[in-house]
Amino acid sequence: RLDYNYPPASGDTDCPASFGYDVKYRVIPGLTFEVAQAGKFDEKTERAFADGIKWLEAQGVSAITGDCGFMMAFQILARKIAIAPVCLSSMVQAPVIATAFDPDDTILILTANDSTLKPQKETLLKHCGVKVDDHRFLIKGCQDLPGFDAVAMGKEVPVEIVQPAMVKMVQGLLKEHPSIRAILLECTELPPYADALRAHTGLPVWDAVTCCDFYVSGYKDNPRFGPNEWLEDWDGEADEYSFGQNLSGADKRKLISQPLESRKARAKAKAAANPEAKKKMKHKMEKLAKKSPKLGVVRLDYDYPPAAGDIDSPGSFGYEVVYRVVPGLTFDIAQKGMMSYKVQKAFEAAIEYLEKQGCSCITGDCGFMMA
Repeated sequence: RLDYNYPPASGDTDCPASFGYDVKYRVIPGLTFEVAQAGKFDEKTERAFADGIKWLEAQGVSAITGDCGFMMAFQILARKIAIAPVCLSSMVQAPVIATAFDPDDTILILTANDSTLKPQKETLLKHCGVKVDDHRFLIKGCQDLPGFDAVAMGKEVPVEIVQPAMVKMVQGLLKEHPSIRAILLECTELPPYADALRAHTGLPVWDAVTCCDFYVSGYKDNPRFGPNEWLEDWDGEADEYSFGQNLSGADKRKLISQPLESRKARAKAKAAANPEAKKKMKHKMEKLAKKSPKLGVVRLDYDYPPAAGDIDSPGSFGYEVVYRVVPGLTFDIAQKGMMSYKVQKAFEAAIEYLEKQGCSCITGDCGFMMA
């Protein structure tokens, strides 16, 4: 965690209830937002950063993230210190997202303030292993949205006011840039709006929470196949956390950020939030058509009895799956990475069919299809 204290909303990385598993926090004394933004720290803060990573690993964490997108500048250093996988920013998802879409498609990156992110865009994306291309990544800041100035002031963000404004802004961007195919939320205070953006735009949205879920999922039991009951179940209760609680008394005294106002005062301020705006937001969401995600699978022209866990077994997934075989696309052809004109046309027809079925994304049932 940054040495920066504020009241996080549900969905924020600093809210333990944003995750479906246990979360451990560790503040790094001296690692302020300004230091993260600059992308470099002094020797003292670097030592505290290393100690923080080692402390988290001693707690048995499966993966390590940060509570600020600008921590991406410290990704390489953190990887050298840690044994567990490190994903200090949601931006590490950029290569995977870019790979999944056509080079002419645009990925919208939403950030708290584009004037602060744009100067670091090249550095951050390069740390992710992404070739920087202005056409591929469109950066838009949320700093001018009503109520969002609370982020810069370290105050509680009125989600019920910001959410409709953010949806409206993104819908406007989609009209201006019809090539946008996906949204990546860079700021760790933006995940509270991910569901609203998904619901109103129909586009996939990735953020700091989906990033952590991906890495943690590598350690979790899959209840649909394979051995079960080998992993201790999470009790479903998010542990309460207060700023700096996992620091020693000496380290707490090094903190630059001051404790927040009392919980009682925060609860009182929350109760005074605009109830009409909350009611309107809820009503608007209820009116949206409900649609569950589907996976489309392009299948080889190769029939076999798939085991549970195989991609060709619908029971391997926790959502609906639609399959389409491509006549003539045998394993040998996939292995060679070359299709005849006839097979290519069948392949294109399969993709079009899966999209017409409303599939959220499309995969293949053979690794050689990467060709």
